[in-house]
Amino acid sequence: MMSLANHGLTARRTDYLARHHQPPWSVTAPRPVIAAVRGRSSRLRVVADASHTTQASSKIPGTNKVVCIGEALFDLIADQKGLPRDKVKSWTPHAGGAPCNVATAAARLGLDVTFVTALGDDEWGEKLLAVCRDRGVQLHAVQRPAGRPTRDVYVVRDSTGDREFAGFGLPGTGEGYADAFIDPEGLPLGELRPGAVLVTGTLGLSYPVTAAALRRAVAAAREAGATVLIDVNWRPVFWNDLPAAKKTILEYLQSADVIKLSDADLEALCDIKLALALINPCAVAERFPNARGVLVTAGPEGASYCFRSPSKGEHSGVVPAFEVGVTDTTGAGDAFTAGFIVKMAQAGGLGALSANPQLLKEAVVFASAAGAKLDSFAKLETGHTHRRTYPSIITHRNPPSPTNIPSSCPRRKQSHNLHRCVHCLFN
Repeated sequence: MMSLANHGLTARRTDYLARHHQPPWSVTAPRPVIAAVRGRSSRLRVVADASHTTQASSKIPGTNKVVCIGEALFDLIADQKGLPRDKVKSWTPHAGGAPCNVATAAARLGLDVTFVTALGDDEWGEKLLAVCRDRGVQLHAVQRPAGRPTRDVYVVRDSTGDREFAGFGLPGTGEGYADAFIDPEGLPLGELRPGAVLVTGTLGLSYPVTAAALRRAVAAAREAGATVLIDVNWRPVFWNDLPAAKKTILEYLQSADVIKLSDADLEALCDIKLALALINPCAVAERFPNARGVLVTAGPEGASYCFRSPSKGEHSGVVPAFEVGVTDTTGAGDAFTAGFIVKMAQAGGLGALSANPQLLKEAVVFASAAGAKLDSFAKLETGHTHRRTYPSIITHRNPPSPTNIPSSCPRRKQSHNLHRCVHCLFN
């Protein structure tokens, strides 16, 4: 679910975000450490990123609605790397869930976002609502099923920091959590108008009630002429029957206009190696003939894309990776998705974007920069805030050089590629 992609600098860039927007944080800023226990702590205090203010970013004029539907949860991420769950000594809670991350990032970038989920009437649920509300997300469609707790997921990390989901606070596949019971009758279907964007994940397909809600939302979006973007999230811990899970997800993807996958999702679901996706992105698109386009994110390998234009031609490409010092990629892929939606909105919708190869590449570049920016600043714990405008990769007004390396760059005293360093590009 991550991407650290970049491109060569080009001179023609919109400066709208440079004038009006702040970096695309999701809700995964560093959190307090808690003990490795299965229960919830009444003393847990979740804080937002220090740079945030309660004032949301200026809304992008002329854009339509974004509706995100799916899970909001707490990832309990292991503080100690390379250990199994039963050996981890402490965990750091991160408010998240892919649809929640996309919603908050898109709202921070100036889009009009409604988030649809189901939360427990508990401390976790209240904290998630507070985080989303603080970032400008509209929450009128959030459901609170009685007697169901808010989801928490344990996440262990290997020695390199790569994550693996290691189970839930509740037993089983998490079928007892609130987000397994998103009521199809409680969806804001009236907001799925022509030009709107519906964003869903795939984890909710594991649970019959939420699966019905997802399918109803997709059907309503397609009937209304809205764009359906499905952000694949392959997590075996959510499923009892993995072969059946793959079939269910692949069938669901046939209703998407845009499909976003990580390299791990691609290999698990389609048995397509990353090398092929980078060499020939349209080989991935061929697996999804109903979709207008596919996006594949691959961490340090960059991102690839293939979109079918209204004229039936194809536009594809590969965007190489930013150089950032990454310690945790949580939420980076969701920031990528939000960044892409922003550029799609600015282009005038999916049809206009897919018809213009230059705008399409710029959208993937911007999305990649959003993911890289999140990764980079998630690891910085300096005392100053990071509320800066978007960089020279967007406007090309101040390209990086050895004479203007920003003080925030941790490698400013070292020789490195300034055009691949997210700190130097965002100066």
